[in-house]
Amino acid sequence: MPSSSEARKPLFLNSTLFLLVACALTGALAAQQRFRSTTSLLTLDVSVLDLDGKPVTDLAPGDFVVTLNKEQQPVRALVFLATHTAKETATQAPPAGASLAATPPASMPSGSEPDPKLIVVLVDDESIHPLDSKGLFVAAERFVDRISSRDWIGLASTSGRLNVNPSRDRAPLLAKLRRASGWMNDPRRERKPPVGFMQAQEADLGSQGALRSIFETSCGIPAGILAKKNLAEILVQFDCAADVQRLARDNAAFARVNVRNQLDTYVAVIKAMAAAPGVKQLVILTGGVPLAPADSRDFVSVAEAAAAAGVQITILMEEPDETDMSNPAARVVAKDQRAVMQQTQTLAEISGGQFFRVIGQADRFYDRVLTSASAIYRIGVDLPPGVPPDGNYKVMVTVNRPRVKVLASRYAVPPQTEVATTAEGQTKRAIETGTPLYGIQILMSAEVLPATAGSPAAIRVSIDVPGDTSGPVTGFFGVVGPDKVLKGGRRDPVRSADARTYHLEVLLPAASGTYDLRFAAIDAHGAVGATTQKIVVK
Repeated sequence: MPSSSEARKPLFLNSTLFLLVACALTGALAAQQRFRSTTSLLTLDVSVLDLDGKPVTDLAPGDFVVTLNKEQQPVRALVFLATHTAKETATQAPPAGASLAATPPASMPSGSEPDPKLIVVLVDDESIHPLDSKGLFVAAERFVDRISSRDWIGLASTSGRLNVNPSRDRAPLLAKLRRASGWMNDPRRERKPPVGFMQAQEADLGSQGALRSIFETSCGIPAGILAKKNLAEILVQFDCAADVQRLARDNAAFARVNVRNQLDTYVAVIKAMAAAPGVKQLVILTGGVPLAPADSRDFVSVAEAAAAAGVQITILMEEPDETDMSNPAARVVAKDQRAVMQQTQTLAEISGGQFFRVIGQADRFYDRVLTSASAIYRIGVDLPPGVPPDGNYKVMVTVNRPRVKVLASRYAVPPQTEVATTAEGQTKRAIETGTPLYGIQILMSAEVLPATAGSPAAIRVSIDVPGDTSGPVTGFFGVVGPDKVLKGGRRDPVRSADARTYHLEVLLPAASGTYDLRFAAIDAHGAVGATTQKIVVK
């Protein structure tokens, strides 16, 4: 099993999906147009729930209190994005001095259907041990079956093994999800004596207290003895202490690399969802994000991305039903997982999302995802001066109503000017930068063919585009090999005889090293899809 640093990275997504599905987008696109008419506004997507987790749907602009960098800003625009209920509220920026407090919700026209949702399930498999979280994966299959057939759903993973671009076709996603499993070589379990990620990072940052605590829990050295000796004496007298100190450094490095990959993947998937209008939900199934509390600032990038893209996050983390507390290693891992769980909850809260500690059946927690997504308010507020374009706002959103919970990102970035480009320009940029797009669904897989007596090692790449995509489909393939040079060109997929798919196979000679495979396609209407995958040849 490869290490996390060698595992394939996500093949995700970013672009003009839904923009061609005009009949499904009328309400959401109209809402976006209303906000575009007031370009100085910062927009925030907020979910408001009662104590039972049910959405509160009757709020007006005057009910919200929004502060940016501790300064209260008036709500200038409000759109109610409904999915389960055919209801929408909206207000434009009023004349100067006008009051918004009494502005009533407007009703959606009779017979209008709510906008479809975009839901992406992100399996954080590089944080999950192969024996863990089976219940989360099985319940995820039932969750997909409960999602409305009008909604779009996609699948992503931190390893890149499970990715399926969003579509209304559940079959490819369910086929991948049924094979879902953890992919983490957990050094807390694989190496002895056991050392937790959180204490390892504290010790690696110079905390003598954390290191001594590790000596006590992992080596069984009594606290009384540790208190009487300095570090050098402990390391000389106890062989286990020297082993533990080395393992703490290794585990700290492992945790930091894993966390960086986790957060980078979360941000990439969130940004890929940004172009879709309406309600967007990212459901993360994880074994936890072991970020040291001293580094919690790193969570801000996820919160900013979620706020900018209008994506609501739900994080599910399974806790094993039973832990053998008579086993010292199990006790260390269990204690460490509690600390990791707290940090993961912090990430969800900073990002304006929900965190669920899953014990037993997970279905009820997936139901909360659909409930919270059934009603989201898109708020527009004035931008205070003084924040540079690359800076951020600290955000606080509350509601003047008792016994409710507000889900809103605590950070936001100033709105960026959108740069329009042609389909050809998007494709070129996707191939050059490895940026995923999802205007077209693309399934790409790759395998290494080992060298034989008659032929060198090679990579076989298989690419499929659904047959119902408007043809002809124009394709472009690129690869960045160990020499870091981009090579490739136009490679159009061919429609199969049964019209079920457009298919392309590429065979690449391969030496040892990492290869970044990229493919982009344009359909007959100018929609663009792109995907990328890393593969290691040893």
